[in-house]
Amino acid sequence: MLLLKFRKMKYLGAIVLILVSLGLFGSQDNTKKEKKARERLEMAHLIQNGKFQFVARSANSVLGNFNNLSYGYSMVFDSLHIVSFLPYYGRTFVVRNNNEGGVKFDLKADNINQQWVEKKKLFKLSTQLSDSREGYTIFLTAGLDGYAELSISFRDRTWMNYSGTIEKIPSKKD
Repeated sequence: MLLLKFRKMKYLGAIVLILVSLGLFGSQDNTKKEKKARERLEMAHLIQNGKFQFVARSANSVLGNFNNLSYGYSMVFDSLHIVSFLPYYGRTFVVRNNNEGGVKFDLKADNINQQWVEKKKLFKLSTQLSDSREGYTIFLTAGLDGYAELSISFRDRTWMNYSGTIEKIPSKKD
């Protein structure tokens, strides 16, 4: 009789152990899915608010130059204010007497066109900017996973493409 009770408890213990482990693994999958959904929602909110930075990881020019980039190259979108610090590897058609090089500007856009493409689950942004020296047409395509493509057309230079990620604007420490 005691042996029968022990076997029942042994089976009952095994069943409880299996149910608990299934419950733990099942909830772990849910937390991973919930975490991914939360990250995608944060990314959508970041892009929709228009306050984010594009961090370039690689650059490609019309000349076929493909370059992996070190950290530090970015384009910051802060509402209509856009600040760019990106390298340039293309061909220029007008020689200027400045030693800056690259795609460096701090300008304000009149408007930024933003579109959500439901079928592809990505955002498309476009705007035009200009200063006394150059004109820029900017196209940004960003997915909810944080990866993005940035294309820039220039008035006096060949276009450039950049691949990278969308990130929060780092807070300025005083």
